[in-house]
Amino acid sequence: MRVVAIVMLGLAACGNLNTVEDIAPPNADPLAGCAIACHGDDAGNAPPRSIGGATDTTARAVGAHQAHLVASPAWHHPVQCADCHLVPETVGAPGHLDGDNVAEVIFSTRAGGAASKWNGTTCTAGCHGKAEWGGTNPTPTWTRVDGTQSACGSCHGAPPPPPHPAGSNCAMCHPTMEENSLKFRDPDSHINGHVDVVAPAETGGCTACHGSATNAAPPRDLKGNTQATSPGVGAHQAHLQTSTSYHAVVCSSCHTVPQTVDAPGHIDGDNIAEVKFDKLNPQGVYTRATSTCSTMYCHGNGRGSNGTISFVTPGPLACTSCHATNGTNMSGQHSKHIREEGLKCSQCHGTVVDQNMVIIKADLHVNGVHEVKMVRGTWDPGARQCSNTGCHNTKRWVSNGGGPPGS
Repeated sequence: MRVVAIVMLGLAACGNLNTVEDIAPPNADPLAGCAIACHGDDAGNAPPRSIGGATDTTARAVGAHQAHLVASPAWHHPVQCADCHLVPETVGAPGHLDGDNVAEVIFSTRAGGAASKWNGTTCTAGCHGKAEWGGTNPTPTWTRVDGTQSACGSCHGAPPPPPHPAGSNCAMCHPTMEENSLKFRDPDSHINGHVDVVAPAETGGCTACHGSATNAAPPRDLKGNTQATSPGVGAHQAHLQTSTSYHAVVCSSCHTVPQTVDAPGHIDGDNIAEVKFDKLNPQGVYTRATSTCSTMYCHGNGRGSNGTISFVTPGPLACTSCHATNGTNMSGQHSKHIREEGLKCSQCHGTVVDQNMVIIKADLHVNGVHEVKMVRGTWDPGARQCSNTGCHNTKRWVSNGGGPPGS
């Protein structure tokens, strides 16, 4: 997990400004302070740009500054300047403009404190884990900002070696994680200096009330039901389990997942889990009386369905359960291409489905993205047009209304 020390060349002479009093404090508007005078850019005071004018991440004065300061939407808490530097209160503070043009690295407690080290090239910091925790890359190179050092497992094993439990479902004990997934429900709680842990079922964790030894989702529900025909059970496991035909569905896709057992709204006395769909289904509605979901993107309308599905009817779904495949009533220009020109789905969606209508990349199916990969020609998603197809010149894809967003 990538929380590398923020190392930048120190501040030097500040352009045409006459005295340090002319420069705004470092935490003020970057256009009026550090960034415009010596280092940083319009977005903040950290490089790029360095005091020498460098902007490439291969320069030590730039490196992974921005990878740390910008809050990751997926997996880590934002790193603050003060986690790796003694940030001056004023430009003229002692030790700031000290003549060596080097910013000293002083790690905060969250970054490992005195136990963490910076050698000018790599960091050995508490926020990057340890080899004894199973981490494959606990000493990342500061100037390598290509994503190769930020894979899950770089800081600690997934799972870590014994005495850590060997189970692969992190959510069993870490409520910030999704069930059966290495995705985070709350990225801000990762690498924040605190380990979020709830006890497993035998000592009172989530599965003490619902779920099983595999994960916290039913079966079993709060009433002890285990049959899929029970509304408290339904298709939970069909959604959570790895599928060969659709993108994984995690708990937060349909619920506000509590970070602690006593979180507001969790144990609220009605023994009902509220359904709150995420942005993939902005118009989705769950009707408790009939145990059905409707106006769902992930179950249509493409259009062989109006996006309505029963939560308590077991059984696999056919392609036509969510969208048509023969061109009839399909969105955009599908009907013209399939019915009139005889094209197969694989000719425009080759990364998702093969010519026999078999899904070949489940993670790209029902993921909220129109995955267009043509056998011939190119697709421009911004202009919504294809070109060099061999069957016609450049043409725009025109929606005929009624389909999912962007259809």
